Amino acid sequence: MANLEVARRVAAQFDLPTQPEVEDFQGKGNINLDALLVTSGEKRYLLQRINHDVFAMPHRLMESMIRALDCQRAAIEIGHPKAPDWRVPDLIATREGSHWVEEGGVWRMMGYVEGTYSRKSLNDFPDEIRLDAAREVGRGLAVYSDMTQDVEAAQILPSLPGYRDTRLYFRQLHAALEGCRTLEEVELPDDPEVRASAEPHFVVALTPEDWRQRRNDAELAPLIALALAHEAQAVRLQELRETGEIRQTAIHGDTKIENFLFDTETNRVVSLVDLDTIMAHSWLADWGDMVRSLVNVAGEKETDLGKVKVDREVYAAVLEGFLQAATSPTPAEIALMPKAVQCIALELGIRFLADYLRGDTYFALSEKDPRDLNRTRAMVQLTLFKELLAHESEADALVARFRR
Repeated sequence: MANLEVARRVAAQFDLPTQPEVEDFQGKGNINLDALLVTSGEKRYLLQRINHDVFAMPHRLMESMIRALDCQRAAIEIGHPKAPDWRVPDLIATREGSHWVEEGGVWRMMGYVEGTYSRKSLNDFPDEIRLDAAREVGRGLAVYSDMTQDVEAAQILPSLPGYRDTRLYFRQLHAALEGCRTLEEVELPDDPEVRASAEPHFVVALTPEDWRQRRNDAELAPLIALALAHEAQAVRLQELRETGEIRQTAIHGDTKIENFLFDTETNRVVSLVDLDTIMAHSWLADWGDMVRSLVNVAGEKETDLGKVKVDREVYAAVLEGFLQAATSPTPAEIALMPKAVQCIALELGIRFLADYLRGDTYFALSEKDPRDLNRTRAMVQLTLFKELLAHESEADALVARFRR
């Protein structure tokens, strides 16, 4: 973490009206190396240093972010019908005209979106507005997706090579199940960037004894079988994109609820922030990731799997909010919405599972974390996947009810 003296020196390079004052920002999240609140004149800004350990190509990240921001502004200028109160964060340029500063990493500065708030969980809202908040999150994703659909997906170079590559994740799961210890034993990706990113997570880092103990876990066995039985379904979205049956657009990539900003007076979603994971994919991945996190009533670290259920009221609310606002999805894409939620829950489940089996090489554990945290995470997501399968006919009926 950079000290305040470094942060002040970096902040002074941006084109601000007065000498900036810099302080730590409490809502910094988990990814950025540094996040600081900057005050200049009567305005506030966020100064962030991109985590190069996560994003090895930060310049790509910044270029994709700029395209997404510009596309939203263009949609507002022509009067997007669903976004009269939508707010696009300002990316502040340096005094030399660049959009970032390089000093011990890549720094950017964004205008602080005043008059808004965010929440880490739907459960943080009062009961009387909880479903309204879910409906707003659905509407917010629809608005964001519509406004950014004109970003050329072909121009979006991946800042996280291999991210959301379901076929790759299943290869890694098979390698972990087989106990592979050398790269010669596995089928590596052809793309050199994806290969470089994925190689460390193809080989088991545990001792043979520890690996066998994890691999032969009786409680994991039925969930492993469930995941393998649905591998073909999991890669279906990827196949449909590759054949052109569904569109590939520039998606947000991290649609957890805390990235949606709510207006403090109206409680309407007015912005979707944290544009670090913009990538070429289907909006169905954003939808699936958002919904699988919202409807999981137990949370992602619950050890009592009996508590892992689908919140049907939340599912209906977020679906209604999305479909009442969305204008760009095709009928074929809309029909896939329930399966997309299933696919993303399954995808995340096998990622946690593979990581636990090989020794927690990707989802690194802190000293405070239980040693079996990724096992717990995997079991929660795979149990949620099973619950979503049981909910599919009800979800299909909701889609038919709310689609325009």
